Amino acid sequence: MRVLKRIPELACPICKGDLEESECLLCPACGRSYEIHDGIPFLLGDDRGTFAEEIAIQDRVAGEYEEKRYQVAYSRRYHDWWTGRMLAGVNREGRILDNGCGIGVLFKRDFSDRVVGLDISSQMLKRAAKRSDQLVLGNSQELPLKDASFDLVFSRSLLHHLPRPELAVAEMHRVLRPGGEVVLADTHSSIISALPRILARKGERFSGVHRNLTRKVISSWLEPYFQIREVSYFGYLAYPLLGFPDFLDLFRYIPAKPLLETALIFVDEVLSRTPLIRTQSWGIIVKAVKPDLRSNGGTTFRREEAAL
Repeated sequence: MRVLKRIPELACPICKGDLEESECLLCPACGRSYEIHDGIPFLLGDDRGTFAEEIAIQDRVAGEYEEKRYQVAYSRRYHDWWTGRMLAGVNREGRILDNGCGIGVLFKRDFSDRVVGLDISSQMLKRAAKRSDQLVLGNSQELPLKDASFDLVFSRSLLHHLPRPELAVAEMHRVLRPGGEVVLADTHSSIISALPRILARKGERFSGVHRNLTRKVISSWLEPYFQIREVSYFGYLAYPLLGFPDFLDLFRYIPAKPLLETALIFVDEVLSRTPLIRTQSWGIIVKAVKPDLRSNGGTTFRREEAAL
């Protein structure tokens, strides 16, 4: 099936104009053309040089994600639990954008036929292609997607990778329909995460823009566009022990893994509800909704406002 039949939401990343398909994708409005490789449209905008380091890193670690992070049983189950927390209580009935999809953690869910996966790494998408044909290579700060074309944007560990995350948030708002939802999980700035992040940035797996994010900072990006309806925290003991065997696999030395795995997740659930302690987490989840301005006479937001 042709690309535009599979992903009708595609648009020119530069002018957001409609595309035409032949051997490549053409934008009649601005004259640009975009290649298609193995069925995946490559729709990077003009800002590709900014992401060169990040693309190289993600291409390099894609194999480790598939072969270890999401293959080791206890790590896979932990990431499934974490993804489940993100999806709890959000509408999954319409079209879904997995923004920064990596190797495609959403494509094994029962709604995968409604998911479009976008990532900037061709090697991540090469692996995601084993699970879906609704994939696009693109830049989250300049989404190659039509206005108001999705009902849910799912964004897992994306914003801390980006040089201008506020632009990515504005783009999520643009591609959501009125009343659509965004759910994001990202690295949280806390006592337990501060030193490891500093040390990690000295390695080869993280680019210079990587950082932990505070609730205040994330809220400042979201609030011009969305109504935040839920903020929660996750990741205490289980996060470093279960989640990243491709990076640090301490759990392999521990006996009785299934029992301890269950206990670690239970403890994390308790800590996430404990006052004072709950905010000292590795991760943060934020769920928000795009107001339906047609019903309340409000004003619209423009992408360029994110740059102010």
